[in-house]
Amino acid sequence: MPNALVSGVSRGLGVHLCRALRAAGYRVLGVGLSPSPGGDHVDDYRALDLREPLADDLFAAEDVDVLVGNAGVYLDDPRGGYGDLFSLTVDDLRDTFEVNLFGTARLVLRYAPQMLARGSGRIVCVSSGMGRLQDADGASFAYRSSKLAANSLILSVARHFAATPGDLASFAYCPGWIRTEMGTPDAPNEPAPAAADLVRLLGVPAARSNGRFFRGVDELGWDTRGPMVSEPD
Repeated sequence: MPNALVSGVSRGLGVHLCRALRAAGYRVLGVGLSPSPGGDHVDDYRALDLREPLADDLFAAEDVDVLVGNAGVYLDDPRGGYGDLFSLTVDDLRDTFEVNLFGTARLVLRYAPQMLARGSGRIVCVSSGMGRLQDADGASFAYRSSKLAANSLILSVARHFAATPGDLASFAYCPGWIRTEMGTPDAPNEPAPAAADLVRLLGVPAARSNGRFFRGVDELGWDTRGPMVSEPD
């Protein structure tokens, strides 16, 4: 049975990802901030803070076949009353990057080399269309820039995977606007179908998923070409 390691499993999309992975035949290893996962949707759970270095013995006896970087924070969300760029504090910017980029990078740097050595594996970053330069506006700079940086990490890994023989893929996944604590109850979509779509993408041949950015099962793309700021008429 293949192992899937998922971060941020105690709530929101993470819960649904674990359920979908288990239904697809994966043994789910979960990590999160909570003392317990809050349910039976994981097979093995470790409480950890991704802002801190990973323990040397974190699932050390396991082969991680799939890594899903799902943990994330959205501290400068204007829907919660946060102002625009000039309301951003450096502390909130730093805390956002600690989880959304550095936390993801800690997991990737631990498990990607093992996948390269085996010649097989999947790494998925749960990202957002807000992490594309073309979609940047005057708010949510911390969240947007952290997702842009995480996307760059995924692309860097994908280039290493492409240069290695085997069945290796690294890609970013945007679940869309879904009803979770982060997405708010006003979101138009349920999280379970988004989780199912991500699991479907794990079965896509590496040649068609490595280095890609998906929304649902369709390719979203990284950015369009052209000026990022329109000149006034």
